[in-house]
Amino acid sequence: MAEKPLNVAIVGGSLAGLMHGIVLKRLGHNVHILNRNPTSLLHDQGAGITALDNVQEFFHSHDSSKQPYSITSPNIQFLNRDAEVIKTWDIVLQTTSWNVLYYRLRANFDGLQSEYCPESLKGAAQGEGKAVYDPGKTVTDVKNIDELLTVEFDDVNGGGGRLHTDLVIAADGPGSKIRQMLQPDLRRNYAGYVAWRGTVLEQEISEESRKVFGDKITYFQMNPGHILLYTIPGNNGSLKPGERLLNYVWYCNYSEDSLELADLMTDTEGHRHRNTLPMGKMREEIWTQQKNHATKALPAPFAELVTKTKQPFIQCIYDAASSRASFFDGKLLLVGDALATFRPHVASSTNQAALNAQLLEKVMKGDMTLQQWEDQCLQYAQITGLRSVVWGNKNQFGFWTFLISAMWYGQALAMQWLRKRWYG
Repeated sequence: MAEKPLNVAIVGGSLAGLMHGIVLKRLGHNVHILNRNPTSLLHDQGAGITALDNVQEFFHSHDSSKQPYSITSPNIQFLNRDAEVIKTWDIVLQTTSWNVLYYRLRANFDGLQSEYCPESLKGAAQGEGKAVYDPGKTVTDVKNIDELLTVEFDDVNGGGGRLHTDLVIAADGPGSKIRQMLQPDLRRNYAGYVAWRGTVLEQEISEESRKVFGDKITYFQMNPGHILLYTIPGNNGSLKPGERLLNYVWYCNYSEDSLELADLMTDTEGHRHRNTLPMGKMREEIWTQQKNHATKALPAPFAELVTKTKQPFIQCIYDAASSRASFFDGKLLLVGDALATFRPHVASSTNQAALNAQLLEKVMKGDMTLQQWEDQCLQYAQITGLRSVVWGNKNQFGFWTFLISAMWYGQALAMQWLRKRWYG
């Protein structure tokens, strides 16, 4: 695609932005990441991540540290109300955390040393481009002028600035401002439920509960709703038993216009949040109410986990997908959650980011056209998004809602199969 080094601006400094930054930097392009967070470090996102195939492949190919970053879950187990195992699926998965991946990626992108990755990975190999991670920059506009893109931004310290670039990667997450600029009519749709999330240090949980969970991904189905748990690396990425974290996600239904949801998402200062109620912002009476609910509704090991959580947070679940990934004749690309937002049930958000970056690497090497890149990214986004709706509806809303979404998913699979048969 590129015969000479490109100047690339990446909007968004989380996992998707860093993955693309590493790929492009290693290929000799100069990469400038603009991140709206006011500090150079992002902290305590609190999210567990299942490292699916593309994530594993990305770190195998692009992580110079070559250090372990995940925990192996030998299978998936389902509990009844008495905490007895009623079903198991023999599926081996790798689990990790947002914090571990972020600091590992930063070490590979711009040489950041941290407690998660203390060794220095700085020192560009021959042929690598420059890497800049620029915090406190909120992008306000992208203009296509004279075959270059101009990225305009506000600076948290006052004033603003602009970058003239050959390529813009929009990796600014599920609430992407770039996507909104390009497709103002596209809306995110609330799925009808939220995820209560939290972690507890493994050694703070009773021995009895630890034996129930083991290192297994564990589910409990309610009516409606469900909760799941898996083990992730602990503080500073520790993989040592006892120092790891037990990470849970508890899905509960709330209608979009309900007073209950509005109350839930109103923080300690009276501010109503639309997407995520961050750690440290939950009102005490709301959390006390949820802990009481956990004691009454969940198996004892899950209830213990919830009641011992010190920093819970809440995420509203949304569906969103762009119909395009490439704009301005391929000079602006939507990637990761900015391209499509999945429900968490399929654990594919980070996998999508890794896939987008790996495919773009092929484009830059001349092994794939940009049109093929867009087609494959959109196909993955469509099928994965529909599959996430199927699983969400099955666990949250019952058989008939699940059946309708399964029919749409099946139709999409059939259409993709027919297109491959007809067009290759």
